[in-house]
Amino acid sequence: MHAWAWFCGVRLVGMGGHCAEARKVLRELDAELAASSERTGTTLVWTAADRAVLDAIAANIDRRVDLTADYQASTEPKVRVKLSAELRLLEGALARLLKEVHTDIPAPESQTTIKARRAANARWHPRHAPTG
Repeated sequence: MHAWAWFCGVRLVGMGGHCAEARKVLRELDAELAASSERTGTTLVWTAADRAVLDAIAANIDRRVDLTADYQASTEPKVRVKLSAELRLLEGALARLLKEVHTDIPAPESQTTIKARRAANARWHPRHAPTG
């Protein structure tokens, strides 16, 4: 998913109700988007899909902070094992979500990609193939 919709102004992602750590990550991602926007000379904003992923990232960080506090406060081994398992799952989910956020404009398609797509379309959709 790419934050490459062109609109007026780089907007901050809504940060209401999240813990300090989540707000920090969202601010850093906003700063990356702003830097990318400045580098390319194009105004970039988060798409609706990007904002949904960013909200999921912040929610996961909130849960991780809460579970970490519960883990540290717990003295019962069974509870600590369950909490550590949940924390590991959250870390994996967070890593996957962070991979979905891109603050740059995707590279233009190569001529090879364009030619391969045309060839595939000509083969599988002959009525739509370019003539000439």
